[in-house]
Amino acid sequence: MSEDYFDVIIVGAGASGLMAAIHAAKRGRQTLVIDHADRAGKKMLLSGGGKCNITNRHISVADYFGADNTFCKPALKRFSTKSVLHFLQEAFIKTEERERGRIFCKNSANEIVNFLVCSAEQSGVHFLMNAKMLEARCENNVFIIKSKELQFVANHLLIATGGLACPQVGATGIGYEIAQQFGHSIIPLKPALAGFILPNLHPLLNLQGISLPVQLQIKGKNKTIEEPLLFTHQGISGPAALQVSCFWEKGDTILIDFLPADDVVLQMHYPENGKYQVNKLITGFLPERLARALIPEYLSGRKVAELCKADRKTIAGHIHSYPVTPDDVESYTKAEVTTGGVSTCEINPQSMESLLLKGLFFSGEVIDITGKLGGYNIHWALASGVVAGQNM
Repeated sequence: MSEDYFDVIIVGAGASGLMAAIHAAKRGRQTLVIDHADRAGKKMLLSGGGKCNITNRHISVADYFGADNTFCKPALKRFSTKSVLHFLQEAFIKTEERERGRIFCKNSANEIVNFLVCSAEQSGVHFLMNAKMLEARCENNVFIIKSKELQFVANHLLIATGGLACPQVGATGIGYEIAQQFGHSIIPLKPALAGFILPNLHPLLNLQGISLPVQLQIKGKNKTIEEPLLFTHQGISGPAALQVSCFWEKGDTILIDFLPADDVVLQMHYPENGKYQVNKLITGFLPERLARALIPEYLSGRKVAELCKADRKTIAGHIHSYPVTPDDVESYTKAEVTTGGVSTCEINPQSMESLLLKGLFFSGEVIDITGKLGGYNIHWALASGVVAGQNM
C-alpha cells in the first residue's frame, strides 16, 4: 500500500476543520482534510435556516457550557466576533444582525462554506471526500491514517469531526472513538439545543402551534432564560427550551413563567377585573387553549372577586411558576449540538493539543464545550479551529 506524507491531517471538513486547514496551510504545512461526506460544511448549510448564524455580537465565556467552560477563553480572545466579521468582510460576504446580537449571512450559508473551501484550496489544502476512515494509529511519533486502499502519514492529527447531532447530514461518533483510542476521556454525551418530550397525557400536550415569550428556570439551579417558547406535538421547543436543554439533566423540573412581564395577582386585585370570570381574565393575556390547560377547572369559571387568597396564589403559581418535568430531550436528529465530549482537562486550551499525546489536536464540537443558541457554537468551531491551525 502506497503512503502519502503530510505535515497535518484533519479529520472533519466542517467549520472547525476548514478553518484549521486554512491556517495550517498558510503557515506552509502540507495539509490533508479527510471526510466521509460528499461535500464540506454540510451542517453549516443547515444552520440558521440556511443562512448560517455564524457568530454573535455579545460573546463571552459565560455563554458556554461544559465541565470547565473557561477552557474556551483563550480561543475566544484570539478569534473574537470582530475577527469573524473582518474575515467575512474580506470575503465580501454580507451579514445581517438580528435580535440578541445574532449575526447571519445575508444571502446564503453556501457563500460562507464555498469561501472556506476555496480559501483552503487556494492555500494548498488537499481534500479527500467520500472517504471512510478505517484506522488511525500513532507509531514512532507519527500518525498513520488508513482509508480503504489509501494510507496517509502525518506529524500532526486534528480531530474536528463534530458531535452526534444531525446524523441526517452524516454526523457520527468517530471523533470520540479516535479520542478514546488514544487514551482520552469522554464526558457523557447528550443531545442539546433540542426540544423536550413531555409525558403522555401531560396538560401541555396538544397545544402545538402556540408560541409566546416566557421565562424558564430549572428548579434548584440559578439559571434563567427569557426567550420564546413553542409548543409541539411532543412537548415544548423554541429558543427558550433549546437554551435550557444545554444544562438540563434527566429528572430536572423546569419552571415556566408564562407572563414574565405581568403580575397576575396584581391583575386580580384591580377592582375593575373583579367582575370577570378567571378564564376570561387570563385569556386577555394568554392564548385561550393555553389558559384552559393552565388554570384548574374548578377555578376557571369563578369570578375573580369571589377568589380567596389561596385561590389567587394557586392561579399565580400556574401562570408564573408552572412545573414541567420532561421525559427527555428530543433525539440527535432534532438536536443542533452535542453536549459532553473530549475532556478539556486533557487538552491545552492555548493550542488545542492533547496533553496525553504530542501532535494530536482537537477542535470544535467534539470537545466538551457547548454554546448557547445564537451563533455561539459555529463561532467556537471557527475559533478553536484557528487556534489548532496556528499550532500544528
